[in-house]
Amino acid sequence: MTPSRIEISYNGEKFLIDIADGNMVNLNKLHELSGTVRGKAPKEWVKLPSTKNIIESINGGKSPVLKTKRGMGGGTWAHWQLALSYAQYLSPELHLIVNQIFKERLEETADPELGINRSRARAVKRWERQGRDEKWIADREHHLDTRKIYINTLLEHDVKPNYEIGICTNKIYKGLFNKDKAEIEKDIREKNPDLPKKVNIRDHAKRSSIAAIGLAEALASEEIDQCDIRGVEDCAKTSFDKGFSVQLALSHSRSKSKGNLPKKAISAEEGKRRIKELRDAIRPKLTE
Repeated sequence: MTPSRIEISYNGEKFLIDIADGNMVNLNKLHELSGTVRGKAPKEWVKLPSTKNIIESINGGKSPVLKTKRGMGGGTWAHWQLALSYAQYLSPELHLIVNQIFKERLEETADPELGINRSRARAVKRWERQGRDEKWIADREHHLDTRKIYINTLLEHDVKPNYEIGICTNKIYKGLFNKDKAEIEKDIREKNPDLPKKVNIRDHAKRSSIAAIGLAEALASEEIDQCDIRGVEDCAKTSFDKGFSVQLALSHSRSKSKGNLPKKAISAEEGKRRIKELRDAIRPKLTE
């Protein structure tokens, strides 16, 4: 099972619960969410006769609705309908919240665009709580589209989801900032020690950094697609090259702004020539 996480607000706090294979929920996370009530752990609940009756009734017992996994990411996993019953067993209030979350998930499965819109709305509210202004939020929303294109391009060119996409993304960061995700996150936490365990480093980036990441990902997507680059190794190399090319372009631009700008305005033809030079500079030779 490959788990993903959804956020739940409960008792004035925010929690993450694990969902795998689209419909299996980690009951241990729900138990933690309820305050780990003694005597109501998943392993005790599954022994109850009423629980066994519910298990039999779901899908007529034709497919497994309860799984136990050991080790990292382990615990008791149950079909979402069974998880709703467990949430009600733990707390009526928790049951209502979890029921609403699962209802929205089913709606979003039937209408993916609805899911995208809701996800963006939740993200905007989170950024507003962080004190971000309208311009920053607009830039961040635009970057979501660029990021989606980058991920889809990688997937279409034999890069596997999650881990391998993370490798390519890390190469973007390394090329741009000379740091990988872990190093960037460490810097962020030094300035904001009270951040939650899981953070999105882009939510803490400046507008210029967001634009730079977006440009690097757009350039990488374009070259991977046009040159039919395939596999995590070659796509990661292209991602690094584009990140580094954007870093060079930005360094050149910033050095110009420190007093070395030409005294006379340049002509339209000269402007076009310089733009062409910049484009050539950020597009590595295909033979390399």
